[in-house]
Amino acid sequence: MRAPSVTITEVGSNARDLLALRYEWHDMSATDTQFDERFHEWWRSERHHRRATVALTSEERPVGMANALIYSRMPSPGRPPARWLYAANVFVSPEFRRQGIAAALMSELVEHARAEGMVRVVLAPSEMSKPLYRFLGFRVADDLMRLDLT
Repeated sequence: MRAPSVTITEVGSNARDLLALRYEWHDMSATDTQFDERFHEWWRSERHHRRATVALTSEERPVGMANALIYSRMPSPGRPPARWLYAANVFVSPEFRRQGIAAALMSELVEHARAEGMVRVVLAPSEMSKPLYRFLGFRVADDLMRLDLT
C-alpha cells in the first residue's frame, strides 16, 4: 500500500514536519506571527499522550501526517483498564494522494494500538475519507452523542 519512495515514521520531540504539513493543509497565506510558537507549545504539552506519524519522501519532505490522542478509561472496580486511540488530522499533500499514504499512516496507528493492547481506534471521518476507513475495516458507530458549545 505504501508509495515506494515514502517512509512512515513516528514524530518525536521535534514536530517541524507536523508544523510544515499543518501550514500546507490550511494553505497559510495570512501571516500569523505566533502560530509556530503556539504549535510547538501545543506539541510539547500534548506529545506524551499522543501518537503522531508523518510520511517522508526519500528527500525527507513531509507529505502526509496522522495523529491520535490516547485515551485511558477511568478505573472501575471489577473492570480491566482500557485504552484507545482517537485518530485525527490525517492529511496527505494533494500531489501525493491516492497512492496509499493515508492508508499507510492509519495502518501504523492501528498497529501501534494493537501492539499496546488498546481496545479500539475511533475517528470522525470526512465524507471524502469514509471509503478509506471502510477499506481499513472501520465501521459506522452510532453510539455517541455530542453537544456543540460554540
